Amino acid sequence: MGIEVSSPNGFQPVEPTGLTKEKVHALGERVAAKLGYQPGEALEPIVTRLGGKIEVVPDFAHLSDTGSMEVRGEGDFTIYLSPYTGQMRDRFTIAHELGHYVLHSRLGKKRIHIAREGSGRTEWEANWFAAGFLMPAAIFRQKRGEGASDGELALFFQVSPAAVQVRKETLAG
Repeated sequence: MGIEVSSPNGFQPVEPTGLTKEKVHALGERVAAKLGYQPGEALEPIVTRLGGKIEVVPDFAHLSDTGSMEVRGEGDFTIYLSPYTGQMRDRFTIAHELGHYVLHSRLGKKRIHIAREGSGRTEWEANWFAAGFLMPAAIFRQKRGEGASDGELALFFQVSPAAVQVRKETLAG
């Protein structure tokens, strides 16, 4: 589950939206399209355009996972990444944190701080958003129909083979 923080800094508890997996996937795809994102492109310009920044935190070793986020207001957020992960993992983490920004902070209307710790509904929703954002269903199906292997799909979408496998299973069901 995500760590839900309510603090003197004014952060509010992080609560799941309750949307279905399909609706969250579709929302991720719509947000990516609205922002002009094309599969495989860099995510940093998207974060910057939304008013956020990305920081690699040198002392991330004490945390149990790959990223966290602090949303201070509309167009004011920071995504924190571990220095111990690779580019593909970081891309999914960035898209995952964008999911929290869109879904759980409502584009900054709600001040939140969330650090990934375990698995709960808010984390699932952020993962679903990231999958839809990075790997739109129509393009994913088209590439598979053209005979692309899992490795080729991972390269095209710039995600890990594990992310491709999960998306493939989700779209098959």
